[in-house]
Amino acid sequence: MTDVQSPRLIYLVKQLELAVRARLDLISREYGVTTTQYTALSVLRVRPGMSSAQLAIRSFIKPQSSHQTVAQLEALGYIERRADELNQRILRITLTDEGRALLESCDGAVNQLEEEMFEGFEKPERLKLQTLLNRCVSNLTP
Repeated sequence: MTDVQSPRLIYLVKQLELAVRARLDLISREYGVTTTQYTALSVLRVRPGMSSAQLAIRSFIKPQSSHQTVAQLEALGYIERRADELNQRILRITLTDEGRALLESCDGAVNQLEEEMFEGFEKPERLKLQTLLNRCVSNLTP
């Protein structure tokens, strides 16, 4: 009997990321946005008033790509930009009512995706996994 090594955890995390991304691509497309746009809108729901640079970091996109994403979302009417009160060169981004409505429309499908992903998990297991993943992120974030 040969000893078969299990895949590295890093490999499993990447497989999960790819599986989630594929499903988010389908969900987002159904609502007329890209996964990148959906992610940016989701981040703004939790952290309104970010700059484009801050939004890029939190949305996993390069600062150069952030400008295009923000411009598209603004053109679609999902966000608005306003000059910062203290520094007029910084534009603060917030969701519009249309942006909030889009996210609320997507919530059911994204909640279903999470339910499928965590099928068979008890609530304490989910919370423990969340804690462990947050610790992993913290360990690797400067």
